[in-house]
Amino acid sequence: MSCMNPEDTWLASGRAAEAVGPRPTSLGSKPFPKPVVYACSGCSDAGELADSVARELTRLGVAEMSCLAGIGGRVKSLMNKAERAETILVIDGCPLNCARNTLELAGFQKFRHLELHRLGFRKGSCPPTPERVAGGIKAAAEMLAAEAVSCPKQIPPES
Repeated sequence: MSCMNPEDTWLASGRAAEAVGPRPTSLGSKPFPKPVVYACSGCSDAGELADSVARELTRLGVAEMSCLAGIGGRVKSLMNKAERAETILVIDGCPLNCARNTLELAGFQKFRHLELHRLGFRKGSCPPTPERVAGGIKAAAEMLAAEAVSCPKQIPPES
């Protein structure tokens, strides 16, 4: 039996967890300008609603949806995109918060989290109608606007 540092975390694959989390970006990487959005996209209507909200935010040009499964699978290009994102929005349809948990397990801690169940949408009774999608988009836009106000871009001083 080998000795392990008690602070080391190991995955089922036998790899150290520290090897799969976000890595510092290189000096040459540019931040991703638009908010990157991840939706749970689960099998229930609540997951479908979260997915529809994320896709509509992308269609409107407010954010760009990226692949949550790729984060779970630690796909290098998708991890890099998340690492370069200035803002990440995570949309979960139900209280299980699978999307949030996936990002946290991949080592991401700084993101906005929209929980659609807190808006009154309940699993099993919220098919993604245009009105429901619009309600999710409004909540997401308000959340992103609050992020922009709380973290303004650095403005260089005038000379």
